[in-house]
Amino acid sequence: MEIRRPSLIRHGLPLSTKTAPDPSYPGAHSAISKAGATVFSSYFGDQFTFDVNSESLAGVTRHFTSFSAAAEEAGLSRIYAGQHFRTDHIAGKDLGGQVAESIDGSILLRQE
Repeated sequence: MEIRRPSLIRHGLPLSTKTAPDPSYPGAHSAISKAGATVFSSYFGDQFTFDVNSESLAGVTRHFTSFSAAAEEAGLSRIYAGQHFRTDHIAGKDLGGQVAESIDGSILLRQE
C-alpha cells in the first residue's frame, strides 16, 4: 500500500512547490532541532532569547524565548508545509532526544 504525503491528500493546501522526495518518517527537522535544543539547553538553560532571520523571506524575523520553542516550531513547520504527518514529528523529537542524550553522555563531557 502506498502512503502518500500530507500535501497530496489535503485538498486546497496552498503549496508553491512540491514536497521533497525523501522519507517522511521520522521528521528530520524535528530530530535535528530537538537534539540541538536539548544540548544547548543543558549548557545555557532552556530560557534563552534569540532572533532568527529568514533566508527566503526578506525582512522576516522570528523571535524565540527558549531553545525548546524554536525546536518545536521547526518541527511543526514541516507539518504545515505538507511534508510530514504529526507522527513523523513526534518520532523525530523522540529520536532527537536520544541523540542529545548520547552526545551529552559521550562527546560533550564537561570538564570539572
